[in-house]
Amino acid sequence: MATGIILPSLFSIATSKSEALIFGSNPRNNANSQVGLVASNGPWTPPQYSQPALTILTVTVPNSSTGQTQQISYVFDAVFRILHRRVAHKTSHPVLTGANISDHVYILPSRVTLDIGMSDAMSSFANNVWVGSSTKSISAWQILKNLQISKTLVTLTTRLDTYSNMVIIDSSSPDENRTKHGLKASFVLEELLSASVLSTASQSARPQTSSSTQSGTIQSVSPNSSQIEQNVIPSPLYPSVKTYPQVPGAGRVSSNSLSQLSQ
Repeated sequence: MATGIILPSLFSIATSKSEALIFGSNPRNNANSQVGLVASNGPWTPPQYSQPALTILTVTVPNSSTGQTQQISYVFDAVFRILHRRVAHKTSHPVLTGANISDHVYILPSRVTLDIGMSDAMSSFANNVWVGSSTKSISAWQILKNLQISKTLVTLTTRLDTYSNMVIIDSSSPDENRTKHGLKASFVLEELLSASVLSTASQSARPQTSSSTQSGTIQSVSPNSSQIEQNVIPSPLYPSVKTYPQVPGAGRVSSNSLSQLSQ
C-alpha cells in the first residue's frame, strides 16, 4: 500500500523510545508536533497518501437508503508484513502412468496473513471509514471483528495478488502500554471455495413417464381387440404357452407384438 514504504520505519523508531511516538502518543498532545508526527491543527497526514494504496480490504454492504449495494475500501495505516500461502494437496497413492493428474491433485483455499498497524496520531487514508468508536484504532478493531463475526466475504488486494471470497478466520492483537493510542494486529484470511452445478438435457428411455407435455398427464388407453390378439398369451401364434396365474402381478398380455416375433 502507499503507506507501507515509510511507515514501518517510523513505527520501528517509535518502539525504540521510552514512550512510543505513534502508537503510544496522544494525537491531542501538541508536543508531538516537535517530532513532525502531529501538526498543531490535527492528525498527521503521511505523504504516501497521495499515492494509490497497494493493500486494500474491500467489503460489499447493502445501502439502506438506496436499496442497492455499495463497496467500502479499508486501507490500513501501516502493513508490516503480508504472508501469502497457496497449497496444492496431492494423493499419496500411486497414480497410473498417463492418468489425468487433475483427478489426483486439488488446490486448497488460499490463505493470507496480515500484520497491520493503526495510529490515532495519523489521519485516515479515506474519510469516514475507520469510524464508529471513540478512536480510530478501536474502530478498526471493532470493524474487523464484526466482519469476522458476520462471516462477511471480502476482497483483499495486495501488491502480489488479489483474493476474492476471503473470510477472516483468525484475529489477534496485543494491547500494551505502547499501543494505548494505536493498534497492532494480525489477521488471517482464508478463501471460501465456491462451485456451481451444471445441468444437461438427457434423453429418457420412457418419455411418457419421466417427461412432461403441454397436454398434461397422458392417460392410459385400453387395447383394442386387434392389439389383444397380437399380444395376448397364449395366442393362435403360440397356443402351447403355459400360463401361471399363481404368480402375483403376472398378466396375459406381452409388451411385445407376438406377430413380430414370429417373423
